[in-house]
Amino acid sequence: MDYRVMGNTDLNASVLGLGTSRLTSISTGLSRHKAIELVAVAADHGINFIDTADIYGQGDSEAVIGQAIKGVRGRFIVATKVGYRFSEKTGLLVKAMPLLKRALRPFKGARRLAANMRNNAHHANIITQDFSPSYLVAAIDSSLRRLATDYIDILYLHDVPADFETSESLFNALSTIQRSGKVRYFGISAEHDDALTSVCSNPLLLLVQTDLHPSRGRTTFASIEQAGKAIVVNKVFSGGHEDAISAFAQRHGVTIRQALLGYALKQPFVASVLTGTTNRNHLIENVSSVKAAKLLPFEELAS
Repeated sequence: MDYRVMGNTDLNASVLGLGTSRLTSISTGLSRHKAIELVAVAADHGINFIDTADIYGQGDSEAVIGQAIKGVRGRFIVATKVGYRFSEKTGLLVKAMPLLKRALRPFKGARRLAANMRNNAHHANIITQDFSPSYLVAAIDSSLRRLATDYIDILYLHDVPADFETSESLFNALSTIQRSGKVRYFGISAEHDDALTSVCSNPLLLLVQTDLHPSRGRTTFASIEQAGKAIVVNKVFSGGHEDAISAFAQRHGVTIRQALLGYALKQPFVASVLTGTTNRNHLIENVSSVKAAKLLPFEELAS
């Protein structure tokens, strides 16, 4: 496994990170024991960077990670996200979710049900966004408790709106939280270029997490990199490169997975690439893909 320093931080992260958005989802059918085991397999293959969020699995993803890294916390870079919250009317549902997961996992329709719940959550106001200082302080304390740690390496503001940087009270609160030692570094996860480039002039935000879709402007990535911020890429398998990557993979005798991961890591501005999986074999395949793609001529794909 290769490692890269993440921008202007002292974090030396594996170039392949473990995404955990589906680690404890109803749709995975993965037991808690198997979920913990997956984190151990990642560590055995050199992955020291784990990404989660307080909303993943209604907080259960953080709890599983906390169990998985117990006693070896210092070996890992743990990133989580805050900014989403469940509305008050869903409080009982959230509390009952662990029981619902165990009850629904055996049924074939569980994955479809989980997908429908995720897709409709925002429209039904089941999940809302809240970046108020009071909520963030409480959310961070809850994340620390679930992760069974006294500090978070990276805290992202989750899917921030384009105008988030105008909130003086927000950044005053973040500064206070950082001085307390609860969070080492802050960043944002976002999909819009306006939000992404706003980190360039903000000394408190040192990392961004976003996708590598071809529609994303290279000038956006260049300006973020020049400002000394780390770029963590997600959703490398979500589409957008199909034709060019497929042809490239065929020419060089590699899989599309190998080509996608290799292409992402070949970009000079990328600190780490997140791959979310609940399958041990897929995880090992991802690690092998990174190794196999190192010497491929990705300059052929430059646009």
